[in-house]
Amino acid sequence: MGCQSRAAATLPASPSTRERIARAFARSAHSYDQHADLQRAVADQLLALLPPQFAGAHVLDLGCGTGYCTRQLRALLPASVVLALDLAEPMLQRARAIPSVLPLCADAQQLPLQTASIDLLLSSLTIQWCDDLNALFAELQRVLRNDGVALLSTLGPQSLCELRAAWTGIDRRMHSNRFTPLATIEQAASANGFTLNWTRELRTRHYESLRKLAHELKGLGANAVLEQQASTVSPASFRAAEAAFASNREAAGIPVQWEVFYLQLRRQA
Repeated sequence: MGCQSRAAATLPASPSTRERIARAFARSAHSYDQHADLQRAVADQLLALLPPQFAGAHVLDLGCGTGYCTRQLRALLPASVVLALDLAEPMLQRARAIPSVLPLCADAQQLPLQTASIDLLLSSLTIQWCDDLNALFAELQRVLRNDGVALLSTLGPQSLCELRAAWTGIDRRMHSNRFTPLATIEQAASANGFTLNWTRELRTRHYESLRKLAHELKGLGANAVLEQQASTVSPASFRAAEAAFASNREAAGIPVQWEVFYLQLRRQA
């Protein structure tokens, strides 16, 4: 589940934003894993950045979803206390089944944790769902110990560019979430006392049709911001967008880019 700054306008600034996100991911808890190939691949890449010979006492999986990273952390760090936190209780129910894990249903922007209580924080493809990066990073800075580290992955602005292009000129609705530029993330991290190292990759996935892509996004709960307007799209508009989307078809299917940032944050001295 993940975060964007207000300046980037990733999510509408409304009191119901967090509730809509929680509801969308709650509804997708039963279908999430069958659509989460990209999410698992990104999580594996992020887990590879774990500090060697890490021996911290308390580890937090922030935005744990159904517990993929939580299970890996539990296996890799048997001596650590592993906490799993998610905004959507039905998602968290999956993580509750993992032995020796402490589940927390809470918001990443308001962590129910003591100051300086976490040695390692890992969060894969979650922070793009936060609507205030400064609030998020302030909380991460608060709960991490002085020598603590945060490992995050998030989606960049090039993600789903083919989807946005397919709808260009058809209507003025927002048909894809817009993701925060790296410069905005760097600014928020620095303003809240972090040094940031990062890497970037572009992943391409192929889809049979626009309808298949939309089905995957819904199954992941990734349509939280867009669901209110989806029912207002006319069949004719959708057919036009589907034709534009299919114009880029390759032998493997219709390509869609996903831009991924991997972030390593340390508290500044």
